[in-house]
Amino acid sequence: MIKAYIIGAIIGAILVMIIGFVWGGWIIQSTSERLGAERVDAALTSALTPICVDRAVEEPERFDMLAEITSSFERRRFVEEAGWATPPDRDQPHRGIATACAAALDVAARSQP
Repeated sequence: MIKAYIIGAIIGAILVMIIGFVWGGWIIQSTSERLGAERVDAALTSALTPICVDRAVEEPERFDMLAEITSSFERRRFVEEAGWATPPDRDQPHRGIATACAAALDVAARSQP
């Protein structure tokens, strides 16, 4: 009799965990940390991209050189090498900022006469 209760409790616990993780929205700590880091990275990128664009516009000759580059990879690399995508507290450029900045600068270059 007690054995049936224990087996029932174990099966019930397993079903609750399956339902919780599959449909209930439960997540483990590593997933939560990864999602948090992705949100911080996205916020940093959206906040610092306008600064990157402003830095690029302040250097018209380099901005014109960027307009001639057709590859999105090369544009991102150009933005990184120019130092426009380097956050104030870091020594290395941020890839997300460089990608977003290169895309924004491409749109700005196309809109110029």
